[in-house]
Amino acid sequence: MNWQRIFRLVGQRIQQVFGLYAFMLIPIWGMFFINRLVLFDYWNAFGIVPRTLSLGSLIGITSSWTMHDGFAHLMGNTLVLVQILFLFGIFERNAYRTMVKLIIGSGLMTWGLGSPFSIHIGASGLIFAMLGYMVGGAFFARRWGYLLACVLMSASYWLILKEGLMPQAGISFAAHFGGLCIGLLLGANSKHYYGQAY
Repeated sequence: MNWQRIFRLVGQRIQQVFGLYAFMLIPIWGMFFINRLVLFDYWNAFGIVPRTLSLGSLIGITSSWTMHDGFAHLMGNTLVLVQILFLFGIFERNAYRTMVKLIIGSGLMTWGLGSPFSIHIGASGLIFAMLGYMVGGAFFARRWGYLLACVLMSASYWLILKEGLMPQAGISFAAHFGGLCIGLLLGANSKHYYGQAY
């Protein structure tokens, strides 16, 4: 067993975890304060408007995860993201590429499935895409790291899935369900990454 190689890999993955925190959390928190203090909540107007080809809606497909309705909304998504980003940083060979795919995929699914004339904001669609990716990777692509993570975190993650997929007023079911579906699809087809990474 090559311990030097193992320690180097662990070091790279831990570095990737902190890189992911910066990559995802700085835009979320930065845009929250810029939106509140400078833009007077105008940034949220660029959320996803389903099946609308306006510039604002197209911006929302790639950026709605940086838009939040209030501090409680922001904190709730941040606490879940911190946990899931840690797992992505540890188990993904190129976590940044995967995150970009999940951001765009969950945005497109929300755009396609959402109710007409509604506006969808927040990182919860992306969170469900990440959860779906983990489950898809664990059960369909046999990525044992994600299977272990799903087992260890099962109580909290299954509660998130159960609560998020119950239709509720003011909660984007389309973002949650669409994100979960695209995550499952991408995770189920991630086996080749697994083979390269381990």
